[in-house]
Amino acid sequence: MDKDYFNVLIFGQKTSRTRHLRIHKKTFKVGLYILTFGLLCTIFFLCDYIQVRKKTFELNQLRQQTQEQKSKIHFFASKIEDLEKQLSRLKDFDKRIRIIANLEKGQETTLFMGMGGPSPSDVREKLKAEKDEMGLAQQMRSDIERLESEATSQEQSLSELERLLQSKKEMLAHTPSIWPVHGWVTSGFGFRTNPFTGLSQMHEGLDIANRTGTPVIAPADGIVSDTGRDSSHGNVVVISHGFGINSRFLHLSKIFVRAGQRVKRGDKIAEVGTTGISTGPHLHYEVRVNGIPVNPLRYIVN
Repeated sequence: MDKDYFNVLIFGQKTSRTRHLRIHKKTFKVGLYILTFGLLCTIFFLCDYIQVRKKTFELNQLRQQTQEQKSKIHFFASKIEDLEKQLSRLKDFDKRIRIIANLEKGQETTLFMGMGGPSPSDVREKLKAEKDEMGLAQQMRSDIERLESEATSQEQSLSELERLLQSKKEMLAHTPSIWPVHGWVTSGFGFRTNPFTGLSQMHEGLDIANRTGTPVIAPADGIVSDTGRDSSHGNVVVISHGFGINSRFLHLSKIFVRAGQRVKRGDKIAEVGTTGISTGPHLHYEVRVNGIPVNPLRYIVN
């Protein structure tokens, strides 16, 4: 009978009694199994908890990194877009300067070398549609390389212009490249309906409206070749800028220069008026090259 029990003697202090504890073997085994199972479960859940905490930490880190990367992508996308706008303005300025310097022929291919491919302005839309950030990064890298190529090309073009313009200072000083008066362009260069006859005819300059008495300035250096008045154009000033270029100013209220007088760019030569056949106070401004009217806007850079 005792074989089915474990006998445990518990010895206390000298004055205490010795205790005798009997545990049935089956009870002991069941308790041991329960203890072992509980210990294994505790270890399992502890390991699982540690793994969950670790993955949660890694996930939070990945989310933070992803957010930082998206912020950087937005930032660089904005920078790429700004760079493209600046390059576009540089190209426009480059083209205007070449027109002034009579260098526009044969330059279009060089000016726009490297153009093509998706525009950086579409990157923000791609950010929403693209799940593959590696592909988006590759696209941005391609855009940056394209902009670098364009910037290099533009730098070479502007360097060439600098060298050529240094040798053409005299010609540039005599090229009408600023607005002769502040105001509003009410009629541009080209064919239009004549407000008096109703017929279509060539308008050989710009009509710039402003109050009577608004100062009119010389758009470039030159010599006043003619001043006068007629019934159609009213008070007129003509400036010869050399190099076959003349500028004409019509419908003036007052004239402050005389024929043969030298003028510098920015000198006051007259005031806006409504003399001659005119619907209101304005300046009719023309530029002629070798006697042929050309659009003054091609030369204005300010």
